[in-house]
Amino acid sequence: MGGMATTGLQDQRAMGAGVLLALLGRGASERLRKSLTASGLRPRQFQALGLLRDGGSRGQQALGEAMGVDPSILVTLLNPLEEEGLLTRRRDPADRRRHIVAITPEGEMRLREAERAHDAAEDELLSALDTDQRAQLRELLLELERGLAVAGDACEEDEVGDC
Repeated sequence: MGGMATTGLQDQRAMGAGVLLALLGRGASERLRKSLTASGLRPRQFQALGLLRDGGSRGQQALGEAMGVDPSILVTLLNPLEEEGLLTRRRDPADRRRHIVAITPEGEMRLREAERAHDAAEDELLSALDTDQRAQLRELLLELERGLAVAGDACEEDEVGDC
C-alpha cells in the first residue's frame, strides 16, 4: 500500500509531535479529500451539507460563520450545490436581505454517499488503531483544538500584540 507509511515517519522518532501531526495531517487530508471528490463534493461543500442536514436550514451568513468561511468564498461553495439541486437558497420573508439555505433530498442522498466514502477512507487511515485508541485520539485532537481556540482568544485580547 502506498500511503503515509512511505513518508518515513517511523524513522523520525526524535521529531516533535507538532511536525509529525502536520505531516500526518497532510497525508490524511489528501486521502479524505480524494474520498469526497469521488462523490462530487469538495471538503467545504461536504461540511456545508452536513451542517444543513444536522442543524436544519439557516441564514447564509450564519452558515458561513458556522463554517468559518468568508461570505464571498461561501457563495462560490454554494453556487454549484444549488445548481446541482443539492441545496436551495430563498429570501427570508421576514428580512428580504437575508437568504435561507436548506439541503434538498438530493443533497441528503449525495451527503450520505460522501459520508460512506469518507468513513471508508477514515477506517483505512486509522486501521492501525483499535476502537479505544481511535476514541482516545479523537479526544486528544479535540483537546488540542480547544487549547488552540483558547490561545487564539487570548491573542485577540492581547493589547500588546505578543501573539
